[in-house]
Amino acid sequence: MKRLSILMYHGLYATEAQRLAIDPIDRPYALSTETFARQLDLLAAAHIPVIPPHALEQTGSPIPGGVLLTFDDGHASNAELALPLLKQRGLSALFFVTTDFIGQRAGFCTWDQVRQLAQQGMVVGGHGHTHRFLSDLPDDTLKSELQQSHARLENELQITVRQMSFPGGRYDDRGLRLAQDVGYTVLHGSAIGTLSTRPIASTRPLPRLAIRAGTTDATFMAYARADATTLLRAQIISLAKTGTKRLIGNARYHQLYARVKGVPHQQP
Repeated sequence: MKRLSILMYHGLYATEAQRLAIDPIDRPYALSTETFARQLDLLAAAHIPVIPPHALEQTGSPIPGGVLLTFDDGHASNAELALPLLKQRGLSALFFVTTDFIGQRAGFCTWDQVRQLAQQGMVVGGHGHTHRFLSDLPDDTLKSELQQSHARLENELQITVRQMSFPGGRYDDRGLRLAQDVGYTVLHGSAIGTLSTRPIASTRPLPRLAIRAGTTDATFMAYARADATTLLRAQIISLAKTGTKRLIGNARYHQLYARVKGVPHQQP
């Protein structure tokens, strides 16, 4: 493999009741355990390696080709459903958690579950303290959001936390600078793309590929293989959405998104 595809997941469910318990705004990103297990097995059958997340932290070293698995937000299903499926296959993944959700919001991990992820060979990273879009925040609030997230993770887990993903993929130059100042050395975004296997030379957020409920096996494997045509098609769609967000603003965009989905508006 000459490129690395970083795949972005969110929550999983094993039953219809569990699917319905997921916030409606998040359901388009929720996968069944059957689908997730099948995707892992498709990678194995195609001999596409799943690389350990710590590989991104090796400064100056080439990046292995293949795929890297990431999960955003800290859903309880990450520990309850994803972890056993990964362990059964000898795989590891990177879990970005929103610290203010942990042990406070229904459907999200407890701190014991986050510790379990770290103790079972997974990598835990930051995803903001409250999941607010960092590019929308004033300087003091932005700094507090990043500091609280990083410090809470390191204090609770007693580990060094080096990686984070930006909530909603939203960031600006202030967020990039402050994220590094508090101790994050590898930053992840949600722009569509893949990485070459050359050492990471930029401090810009790494691109990722969102795996959604409607992602077909064919699209999944095209992402895993870094298929140029599939990626270009996805980038064109993403650019249209990004342009709309910039034109009308994050808040208005998500009001429209919620209206289209027929759910009460809240920032995802």
